[in-house]
Amino acid sequence: MTPQTIEELFQDPVFRLKFLELLDRDPAFREEVRRKLLTDELLALPERVERLRLEIHKEFERVWKAIQENNRQIAALTERMERVEAQIATLTQQVQENSRQIAALTERMERVEAQIATLTQQVQENSRQIAALTERMERVEAQIAALTEEVRDLRRTVGRMEERWGLAHENMAEDLMPRFLASAGRQVRRSAMVQFDGEADLVLEVEEADGRRVTWVVEVKGRVWGPRPFEQVLERIRDAVFRSWLQREGFPEPVIPVVFGLAIYAGAEAMAQKLGVGLYEARRGEVVAPSLPEP
Repeated sequence: MTPQTIEELFQDPVFRLKFLELLDRDPAFREEVRRKLLTDELLALPERVERLRLEIHKEFERVWKAIQENNRQIAALTERMERVEAQIATLTQQVQENSRQIAALTERMERVEAQIATLTQQVQENSRQIAALTERMERVEAQIAALTEEVRDLRRTVGRMEERWGLAHENMAEDLMPRFLASAGRQVRRSAMVQFDGEADLVLEVEEADGRRVTWVVEVKGRVWGPRPFEQVLERIRDAVFRSWLQREGFPEPVIPVVFGLAIYAGAEAMAQKLGVGLYEARRGEVVAPSLPEP
């Protein structure tokens, strides 16, 4: 008999499968259903559950790689881990269905945590090899936790260094500037990245369309706004130590100031024109042509 009510429809496996398929295919419909059924706090729950699922998955991956080297008991442990992953995937799907199932999902997640705790105890209670493996895994986990924190510190340090030194941006500028210049009839004959007083600069020997060779000093920034990037490149080309280095390296006169940015904000173009500094953007190329002295 054809279902007549919503409750009966949702008892129909075919209807439920089609309903879930429609949710997967139609983002707008899925969003509408989610907003009807879930509060803002509940909408954020899938992300939290997904993070937990990924953490559990990573944990099981480590256990799986280690347990592969052991006997039949370890293979059985791997099967249980795979069943737990399947349960977690099912829980993640059910979070999207309706608010009523969120309570059930929470209970199932608690059961998963209980299963993980039980699994840990069973591993410790198995043979000498499994007990030794568990002890090794605990040491590895502690090492991974320490390494994870170190990696986080390193990432923060590298992020600060990249922001300070502009190294990633310098590489991008070194790759893009020859293309931008070639489109205007200029050729880059050589390039160098040099650091002075904690600042990184890209130096280019450029052959102009009329055959003259000049030196472009490029101040590279992630974001360009306000006068400071333009002032910095002007200060650089006036610096006696820097000019002495250019001379020793054989870079020709005159020296042309240029600023290169990944993103350029309002007012930067007018500032470049005012100060006579060339301005280039990673997406658009030349924004303000540099001022070249008369030959």
